[in-house]
Amino acid sequence: MTLRDDITRAVHEAGIEGFAFVRLNKWESLLHRIAERFLKRGVRDLEWVWMSVRFANEVSSSQPADPLNYLREQLEPASEYWFIASDEHGKYWIADATGAAIVQTLGEMYCFEYYVVDRHLTWILCENHHGVFIKGVERGGG
Repeated sequence: MTLRDDITRAVHEAGIEGFAFVRLNKWESLLHRIAERFLKRGVRDLEWVWMSVRFANEVSSSQPADPLNYLREQLEPASEYWFIASDEHGKYWIADATGAAIVQTLGEMYCFEYYVVDRHLTWILCENHHGVFIKGVERGGG
């Protein structure tokens, strides 16, 4: 079983709407666009297990007492985002999801590193494997 399988099962069992993994023929080009926008060396930085250590422009970080509530406050419930689940071997799974669906899905899951990217590709938010939220903005942005 993969992390994607576990998330798919959790979404199905909880009846969560507004969360769907992108098609296999789309995820790689989307991941590359995100990497080029937010990582120091673009696509070349995907060789790292955790993208968050390669953010080109980190603008904030925090370790809230209630991570799920913190995330809920950062996302508009009905807005759509790219959600990227990262397994510990450097594999990324990308979903198209609403803010509400992301929060619901994470509430049904065990801990793993993930990223949320706004649809305009202007910011990226990560909760890393240490429970720290790191926000980055596009290269050249600030």
